Amino acid sequence: MKKNILVLVPMLALLAACGSTNTYLANKTSTVEMYHIFDIRTTAGTATVAKAAADGLGQNSNAVDTKTPLQMGVAVPATPGRFTLVDMGAKMAGTGIGAMMQMAAMQNGGVGMKTANCEGAVWTARAQRTISGSSNLTLYGCLYRYQKGFHLDTYAVFQKVEGGLQQVTRDIAFKMVGTPEEWVNKTILDMVRSIESGANAKVTHLEGQPELGAEPGIAKFGQR
Repeated sequence: MKKNILVLVPMLALLAACGSTNTYLANKTSTVEMYHIFDIRTTAGTATVAKAAADGLGQNSNAVDTKTPLQMGVAVPATPGRFTLVDMGAKMAGTGIGAMMQMAAMQNGGVGMKTANCEGAVWTARAQRTISGSSNLTLYGCLYRYQKGFHLDTYAVFQKVEGGLQQVTRDIAFKMVGTPEEWVNKTILDMVRSIESGANAKVTHLEGQPELGAEPGIAKFGQR
C-alpha cells in the first residue's frame, strides 16, 4: 500500500502541472470596457483644447478620426453634456447584421458592439490601436464645453488575446514594453497631459471605471 502511495504522488503532481500548462496555453479572448471623465479648467478656446486632445490621442494610435461639429446658435450651457453608449446590435435589431451582432455578443459574455454617442460635444474622436495577435483598442473621446471650461469624456473597449503557443512571446513583450491595459491607461492620460500643456489647463479626474492603473514602464521616457 505504501508503495502505491509513493507512485501516486508524483503522478498527481504531473497531472496538476499539465492542468496549469493547459490553462496557460488555452486560447482565450477577453473584451474589456472602461470610461473616464475629466474636468478641464482653462481660458483657451475650443480649437486649442481640441487640437491638444487630438495630439495626445495620436501619440499611441494607429488611426484617429476627429470631428468638430458646428454649434450654430447654441449657447454655452451651465453644465457639461455627457456621453451615452449605443449598442449597435440592439439598434439594428430586426436586420441580418443586427442578429449577427447580438449572436456575437452572446458568445462574448454579453458584451456587444458598443459605440459612444457624443451628442452635443464640440469635438469628437475615434482612435484605434491594433497589435496583431495581441490586442485591439477602440477609444472614443467627447469634448463638451460649458461655462466653467470643458469636460472630456473617454470610452475605451479593447479585445485582448491570451494563451496559445504565442503566449510566451507575448509575456516577454509585455515585460519589455507594457501590457495592453497599461497602454490603454497611457493613451487616455496622454490626452490629459497634452491638454494640460497645450491649453495651459488644470485637469481633474472626476469619475470612471475600472480605475486608471499603471502605465508602461517605458512611458516615462516619452513624457515631457
